[in-house]
Amino acid sequence: MQFNGKQPLGVVYNTSMDRPDAALALAMLYGFTGKREARIGSVCVNGSGLGAAIFCDLVAHFYTPGPPRNANQVLPTGLALENPLPADSPMVLAAVDRKNDKGQPRYPRSFSKVSDTALAEAVIRNGVIYNAEAVVVLSAPATYLAKTLDLQGTKDIYKQRVKRLVIVDSGAPQDVAAMNRVLAEWPTPIFFCGKEVGPAAAYPSASVEKDFAWAPANPVVDAYKAFQAMPYNAPAWDLAALLYAVHPDQDLFGADAGTIRISANGAMSFAAGAGSHKALRVDADKREKIVQSFVDLVSAKPAAPQQRFRPPQADVKAAPKAAETKTP
Repeated sequence: MQFNGKQPLGVVYNTSMDRPDAALALAMLYGFTGKREARIGSVCVNGSGLGAAIFCDLVAHFYTPGPPRNANQVLPTGLALENPLPADSPMVLAAVDRKNDKGQPRYPRSFSKVSDTALAEAVIRNGVIYNAEAVVVLSAPATYLAKTLDLQGTKDIYKQRVKRLVIVDSGAPQDVAAMNRVLAEWPTPIFFCGKEVGPAAAYPSASVEKDFAWAPANPVVDAYKAFQAMPYNAPAWDLAALLYAVHPDQDLFGADAGTIRISANGAMSFAAGAGSHKALRVDADKREKIVQSFVDLVSAKPAAPQQRFRPPQADVKAAPKAAETKTP
């Protein structure tokens, strides 16, 4: 099915894929896609290993029925070049290692080795280039988002196309130098999804148990259940960040002005008052509506593939060739 009209907002998601809300966030991205409210520009993994990148890819296959018509329908997945790669969470390995009754991988995937993935900084930048308008959600160390600022012409592209950057603080330590650079040089509005947001609008385990019954097996459900013993309600930092990034107009979250700060040990905080940043806030009277929005998007069945748009020729020339974005 081809989408007619204005190109949907592109979402660039930079994640460590080591928490259940990150797995749920992938399902939410496909929920947006099914409603034609947004499309996935790219997903980049840093702070985790190859298994996390494979998990992102097999979730893409699960939520995109049928074979891809062309390479543009394959999820652009970046993986940070770290040696050695960090260990993967058992959460993602539950789906990656799951077998069917024939002993084969339960979920199809496009790649199986590091060289099959794309360079992290290139895939982040390209996720913006190939969209007329985009948003960026950072829920990982800022290392590779900062590296994109060194790529020729990238700051101008971000200034023209990125509507907002949402930074997630789940409590994990940040790359101090990289985050300070992003905060100093990022050319568009920055929003902060602080530690208190995730627990304030947690994803209900009851939804995981009943709202995914449309499939006999689901990699996102596998990951959620493998993270810790059920039942539990997962803090939903990434869901909040994505929902606000795509729909700031829905008046679901408050947004307080101030300044994002980072300490020498990588801890982040927000100082309300004068400042160019804004922090998301979950008000008690909006909590139920926020959580229901999460559930509606995350538990949606896969939709027919959305036609990808060809970027203007000038943008194609600005993007590196496919061979140049592959991890060596």
